[in-house]
Amino acid sequence: MKRVLRLAKMGRGHVSPNPLVGAVIVKNGSIAGEGYHRQFGGEHAEIAALKAAGSNAKDAVLYCNLEPCSHWGKTPPCTDAIIRAGVRNVIIGMKDPNPLVTGSGIHKLRNNGIKVKTGVLENECKTLNAFYSKYITSKLPFVTVKMAQTLDGKIARKVNTRTQLTSEKARLFVHLLRAEYDAVLIGKKTAIIDNPLLTPRLVSGRVPARIILDTHLKCKPSLKIFSTAELGSIYIATGSQDAERKEYFRKKGIGIIQLKTDKNSFLHLPELLTELGNRQITSLLVEGGVEVFTSFLRERLIDRIILLIAPYIFGEGVNVVDIFSTNGSIVKLKDITRKQLGQDYMVMGTPDYI
Repeated sequence: MKRVLRLAKMGRGHVSPNPLVGAVIVKNGSIAGEGYHRQFGGEHAEIAALKAAGSNAKDAVLYCNLEPCSHWGKTPPCTDAIIRAGVRNVIIGMKDPNPLVTGSGIHKLRNNGIKVKTGVLENECKTLNAFYSKYITSKLPFVTVKMAQTLDGKIARKVNTRTQLTSEKARLFVHLLRAEYDAVLIGKKTAIIDNPLLTPRLVSGRVPARIILDTHLKCKPSLKIFSTAELGSIYIATGSQDAERKEYFRKKGIGIIQLKTDKNSFLHLPELLTELGNRQITSLLVEGGVEVFTSFLRERLIDRIILLIAPYIFGEGVNVVDIFSTNGSIVKLKDITRKQLGQDYMVMGTPDYI
């Protein structure tokens, strides 16, 4: 199954909003065929593996990280092909949470005399397809917030100034993240202060959709990001009613996402996630500043938090504790993963409100 997972990961950046799936066919202790889902709308991993195996698929064992589909979508049902090929056993990592499948594929295989085993490396399989699982059950993107801080919990030396905290290896990690997510988001202040491109230019990978939260549509048209619309979609999420200014950005190839604002002039983030889901954006990486982090935390919209901790002590500066203004709640990370990135440390986990 570990080989299956490695194959499945090869589809990152190509199959969204579909899941990452790998498949391996084994006969007499040897691999007869393997494949992975290469692109959205393309043949599924099981079909690729069956084609590679040919007649050797008969009486073989098929391993896949996700339950084979049993319905017609952009491609025919994988279960039908598995049955026709004469596969004897199917080993599955996790059931497909898609309401159109969710157990029906397993049921169909068993009804046709195929032995099925499920739950093999299930946690690893669920982690791999966390984006897909949330999207297919809620039509909302999986939200990850990435923050960088010092040992004493500072994110910058001064308010409204750019402070480079992390090392080259940590920056490479962030660029890898960008290539894995459908979209990356920052706030207007970060856009103005850092003037970033938000592309994964340090690695080979797709450019995610890039989103700027700008309540009053005050972003400068001269920002570097606005000259790179040919690289991928760029959106400004705003509550502004300035039709002339919105039309100006549209003519530059920038999409406008119109959102409601609350009494404090904060953009309505649940509405934003709904709009992104409608655009088949299954995953969102938030790289904004304190105000953006605070807003997502306050609304409890975060599925994963990634902290990059740099080995510095500032003493004075912008305090990361301010980010956790959650109306009296304590935020605890669970399911924690740790990793060293050069001189920095990465801590990743799921937020749990206490």
